[in-house]
Amino acid sequence: MLIDNKKYDYLFSNHRPQTIEGIYIFGKNDKYLINQNYASISDIENRIWSDLYIRLELLLDQYASKEYLLGIQSLPIPRDRFPDFNAISPIIKDSTGWTLLPVAGFLDEELFFEVNAQQKFPVTDIIRKSPRFDNKYRDRNIQNDEGYTPEPDIFHDIQAHTPFLMDHKFAEFLADVGKLGHEIILDKRKLGPELVAHNLKRLQNFAWWTYEFGLLKNNGDSDNIRKKSNDINYEIYGAGIISSYDETNNIIKCAKGESKRSKLLPFDIEEAVMTRYDYSDIQDRYYVIDSMDSLYETYYKNKDLFFYEG
Repeated sequence: MLIDNKKYDYLFSNHRPQTIEGIYIFGKNDKYLINQNYASISDIENRIWSDLYIRLELLLDQYASKEYLLGIQSLPIPRDRFPDFNAISPIIKDSTGWTLLPVAGFLDEELFFEVNAQQKFPVTDIIRKSPRFDNKYRDRNIQNDEGYTPEPDIFHDIQAHTPFLMDHKFAEFLADVGKLGHEIILDKRKLGPELVAHNLKRLQNFAWWTYEFGLLKNNGDSDNIRKKSNDINYEIYGAGIISSYDETNNIIKCAKGESKRSKLLPFDIEEAVMTRYDYSDIQDRYYVIDSMDSLYETYYKNKDLFFYEG
């Protein structure tokens, strides 16, 4: 993998363990494309989905961002059974041009950014805690519990990410991040593999602290689409938070002053791109943007941050 090159890692702050060791990682030369066999979904898998969904449903209605709530209301994502990719993908395609791309698991950075640049979002058909997940990793010890698995599962991909693909501005932004990642990897500027790896990590940091684990200020204008008013100063837009009950509760407790486990920091793009993260635990910080529009504006004004030349 390109990011295995660590020459410039000393420039980053918040060095954390990158705990994806042991999971299957698919690249261009692997058989990564699959078809969802919807008829084969078991009752156990449907029950796991339902338990995860219902446990988070009311929390997200109260604390998730407007973009998320409007998106999930417009998609046929069931609360009591596995989602059918073929029912969801055409609706997103008609709305923003994106399609769902069923894949066998975790895609390497080169492939992930390439498919995003093509407005394709990779989604897995396997869910945490299921016998299928256990069987996939029967020859190795991979964390697999309700709160976390290092391999993104269908709940994270569909329940958390796809609603945002219904928002035109977000969909355009995400495609551009994919194009930027692909541009870094192609290295038309002839920076060399060490700087390519470093710049790619900068982009991964940016993605992590924004559309995976980002917060935005609550200005109160989305309470009219909630069952219960948001009683904290933040809204959640990061999919890594949205798909995690523990992470969502951590945000709420920190925002209400009931916990000091994590810091809630104003978003600074220069700081975010130079800050590493941890796959395997509750985040120790979250960056807060003023609005989604401010995120897009800051990103487009600072794309040079992702072409560090040494």
